Amino acid sequence: MKGKVFLLIILLSIVMIISVSYGAKKVYVTNAGNNTVSVIDTESLKVINTFRVGVWPAGITIDKDTGRAYVVNSNTADSSVCVIDLKSNSIIKSIKVGKGPMSIVLDKEHGVAYATDTEYIVDGKNINRTLSLIDLNTNEVKGKIDVGVGPFDIKIIDGKLFVSNSGEWTVSVLDTGTRKVIKKFKVIDTPLGVGTHGKRKKVYVAIHGKGSVSVFDAVNLKELKTLKIGKSAWYIAVDDVHDRAYVSIREDNKIAVIDTEKDEVIERIEVGKAPLGIAVDPEANRLYVVNHGDVSLWIIDTKTYKKIGEIKLTPATEGTYSGSPWGIALY
Repeated sequence: MKGKVFLLIILLSIVMIISVSYGAKKVYVTNAGNNTVSVIDTESLKVINTFRVGVWPAGITIDKDTGRAYVVNSNTADSSVCVIDLKSNSIIKSIKVGKGPMSIVLDKEHGVAYATDTEYIVDGKNINRTLSLIDLNTNEVKGKIDVGVGPFDIKIIDGKLFVSNSGEWTVSVLDTGTRKVIKKFKVIDTPLGVGTHGKRKKVYVAIHGKGSVSVFDAVNLKELKTLKIGKSAWYIAVDDVHDRAYVSIREDNKIAVIDTEKDEVIERIEVGKAPLGIAVDPEANRLYVVNHGDVSLWIIDTKTYKKIGEIKLTPATEGTYSGSPWGIALY
């Protein structure tokens, strides 16, 4: 009898752990058109909170250790990163960075963050070519790093920072220890989203104009392959556990699925209008897709590639722009 009770307690504990693991996760979506972030519960699939940030929020990343979100506000008049306390959903600090920033990545090893100073047009030319280096302890910009024209997206893998330079069609590789550019690749068109596969030591870069993805060896710093994806590739989410990469194809209203072992496209998933930000949860077998055009979030089962949920978000109310959601992060 005691043995049965003990077994029952263990089983209940496992169920509780799983429930907490799934129930604690939330999805954060930046609503570019109305300067807010939506908080979505992944169990009820409902918006449970909305809080204001800066003007035209785009990129977002979350430090799970500190419970802080970093939201990039891309409007050139704003050009800031909001540091958010996720317990109170309040702004701790707004950090001024370079003009027109689009994305941010945290380098916890060195206590800094990198924000892309993406676009500032003067006389018809983009004059931005730097990353803003932010001290995570003081929340202040401590320097600028020249990487190339129009840095758009950034990811870190094994002490290397990969940067897509949208204004000059290159991908720069920065050593995060020395903060020096150690390699620069020329690509076939405008590079945008970047994704990394830690287990296979690969980097995937969405090539917007050619509708393709370039695959790089992160160890030997070589380009391995170019995959045809579809019209207007934007962002990339990588599932290291199940060897999959997901690419949002804005003009085709689809997500391309890449087998990251073979580096081949194995599926194209129909989603909402103009998909942009995407995030994958390997534990829950879910893919979250931000549909910029029809102002929604789709949830896809990554085993069946079928939609299992849809959440309508708030359209832009402070301007004539019809699309709203852009970036996404899981917590």
